[in-house]
Formats: sequence, C-alpha cells, structure tokens
Amino acid sequence: MGKRETGEEVVRRVGRDALSFLTEAGFAMPSDIEGGLEVVGRGLKIAVYHYVWIHEVAVSAFVEMTEEPLPARHRVEVESLYAECGLGPPNHLPGTAGDARLTEVRVREFARALRELLPFLLGPDRDGLISRASAR
Repeated sequence: MGKRETGEEVVRRVGRDALSFLTEAGFAMPSDIEGGLEVVGRGLKIAVYHYVWIHEVAVSAFVEMTEEPLPARHRVEVESLYAECGLGPPNHLPGTAGDARLTEVRVREFARALRELLPFLLGPDRDGLISRASAR
C-alpha cells in the first residue's frame, strides 16, 4: 500500500496544471510555498494553499499586490474579489477540504474563479478593486 498524498501535495500537483493559464498571461511559473504554491507576476502574487487549523481542513487562495508603494490593504482572499466583481457570492468558493478528492475540487474551483477574475486583476481599477474587496 502506497503513501497517501497530503493536502499540500494535492494543491501543488493540481495547481500547477489548473493555474497554467497564469503563465500564459505573463506570470512566472508556480513555485512551492508552505502549504501549496504561488504564482508571481504583473505586480501580483497569487497563492493557493492547504491548511489545517484546529478542526478545520481547507484550501484557501489570496491575491496580494507586490508593486511599491503598497496600499494599506494589499492582500485579499479570492472569494472576496469574486463577490466584489459581481461574479457570485463568496460562498460559491467554499474552502472546506477534508480529503484529497475534495482538495482537488477546491483547487480547481479557485483556479476557475481566478480565470474569471484575471481581466479585473489586470485592469486599470485593480488597486481600487483589491482595496474594496479587502474591506468586505
């Protein structure tokens, strides 16, 4: 019997493929971070990661501005951006991921949301969008 894949490993395996559209949009190749992976480019850092906190096992994703000067609010969860852009309520992107199969589903859902968000994130109102979404 083989070793089971950890949530972090699932995020990295699935995320590299699911987020490949970002490299086509001018972002660097994904790199490993604690809990998952991140993609950097175009003045942004996008991370998807798996975490365990007390009894919660979940996948989360955030977008962070990296260009100086940084606004007061420069990091925001993807589900808040999704809602701010009118793409749906934040609960359309739940994070709960109690097993490898559900972790894979969550990573793909965040990647789909990021694909829909990309035009907004590369648009002229990006700073305002991130500021408004982080205030939610």
